[in-house]
Amino acid sequence: MASEFLDRSTILKELESIASIQERISEYVDKRICLKCDEVLDESWKGRRKEAFKQIRNLVDRYGFSKKLPRDELGIMTQAIVSHLLNIQHTFLKVLVRIDMLQEEAFNEIFMDSLTTISARVHEMMTALRLMINQRTSNSEEAENNLELIIKLERQIDEDNIVICRQISVATGGDSDFSCYIMRKIVADLEHVSDYVKECAEIIAEI
Repeated sequence: MASEFLDRSTILKELESIASIQERISEYVDKRICLKCDEVLDESWKGRRKEAFKQIRNLVDRYGFSKKLPRDELGIMTQAIVSHLLNIQHTFLKVLVRIDMLQEEAFNEIFMDSLTTISARVHEMMTALRLMINQRTSNSEEAENNLELIIKLERQIDEDNIVICRQISVATGGDSDFSCYIMRKIVADLEHVSDYVKECAEIIAEI
């Protein structure tokens, strides 16, 4: 019976495959948000949008390995990581849908500096997470460096969120139209992703 369960190396490879796809989704979100206000979405962007949603859908089958988790401490830690990865996936889906709600309009200038900084840092965190999982497969000490980077970026995103909220309040005089409201929600979603990535990385460091 025990032979039917996955070993540590196989589990890490399965987790890395999920993180790799989420990294690509985060790249799309970052590049879409970083478009300047006078830029227009062309056909290539529409194609990338379709690909991002496709990647989200394809992730569902990637979690099939969970039914073969060992019934021990490794299995318990892995299911916690899977829960965080699912939260990341669901939150990215919300971000993609919210971007659609803006009907391809450019992001408001008052958001650009902080919003692009946050989205870039989230993408960097996803890259660091994927690298960290890969490094843990070979027990590389470099995994510790990526954990420290993830923790630092998560803290910076928290600080960025405080700054952007103040900027929005000043720029809008406390008022908020639909686009402004959606952008606030996107900022909050990206901050949540950073929290999930940090929690995920801290558990991976223990495997």
